[in-house]
Amino acid sequence: MTEKDQLWYLINGVLNGSYDIKTFCLEFTRIYDLEVDYEQLTEQENHEFGDLCEMAGRFSDDEEELKIPNMYYSKQNILDKARCVKQKLEKDRIKM
Repeated sequence: MTEKDQLWYLINGVLNGSYDIKTFCLEFTRIYDLEVDYEQLTEQENHEFGDLCEMAGRFSDDEEELKIPNMYYSKQNILDKARCVKQKLEKDRIKM
């Protein structure tokens, strides 16, 4: 399984409930930041995966931390972004 496949596996897993949000965030950031060859991704994939990775790296389930503006992201924020990434990138893959 390629790193890109692993990212998709994680996105699908968190959206269907196979992965808890903390595991998703840890694994997604690890794979995208440390293992992915960015040249193997399209510009759009790099942009969308990069944004999701940044959010996942700033996940918090602490209510006090979530009150700090523009610092941390909640589970719902990350799930919404994962859905958005999936929708945008699947639409682009269909066009190809």
